[in-house]
Amino acid sequence: MRKIVKIAAVLLLPVWAMCSCKESTPDPYGAPDGIYFNNRTTGNALVDTLTTTFVYQPDSVEYIDVPVVVQSVGWQADVDRPVDIRVSSDNAVKGIDYELITPALMPAHASQFIYYVRVKKTEALSSEIKIVNLELRANEYFETFLEKSATGNSEYPYVDMLHYRIAYSNFFSTAPEGWRPEYVGVFSERKLRLLWKLFDYIPRENYYQRYLIPFNQWTYMAQSVNEYMYDQEAIMRGWSPGKVDEDALDENGNLLDFTPVYSE
Repeated sequence: MRKIVKIAAVLLLPVWAMCSCKESTPDPYGAPDGIYFNNRTTGNALVDTLTTTFVYQPDSVEYIDVPVVVQSVGWQADVDRPVDIRVSSDNAVKGIDYELITPALMPAHASQFIYYVRVKKTEALSSEIKIVNLELRANEYFETFLEKSATGNSEYPYVDMLHYRIAYSNFFSTAPEGWRPEYVGVFSERKLRLLWKLFDYIPRENYYQRYLIPFNQWTYMAQSVNEYMYDQEAIMRGWSPGKVDEDALDENGNLLDFTPVYSE
């Protein structure tokens, strides 16, 4: 028989000197225990989707452990309680593309735990976004009455609290926020990877956010990469000895174009 430990503040009731009747303290929480996903941004906004990528990770990284926060509502217990988490995918295979490495258990004396999903870097991620879906269902320990939360955003008015979606890849579909076309031209993943190679002392994640790479560094990078591309052109035209760096070529075998682009 499982034992539930209820943690609640004691209500101090006034004792009247002339009163001989016995008062009973009402239970301050009478609803069933609930469960929901409680994943938030750095700004504390509740979200139901995570998009991640391997492109900013070192090439040696083979997997990413994605934390998924599971939150309970109600009394804590002095025993571990199973949580019914259903995991599915239309294009990712368990054991090949992802693994479930955390037991789906709410620990004793806790109202939250982190459920880790390990997503793996595979060749398919170079051209395909893999998606893993998580769903919370009711069981004998937890109900699922917390279904959604209002966002105040007319375009996305609600966040799903019972479903969580992990999308991951190993390519860029759009330019990262930190890319500066006025220094290195129109974005392409091949150009980004060449910059990673030539300036390997700059953390890859610095390209992800604007201004993490300062203007003077972009100026130096633009000058250096243009000199490098001139050297590659000289080799390609036979003006200089050597072998052309394949990382400096686009998918058609042409030299990458780092011509600056200025917005109007």
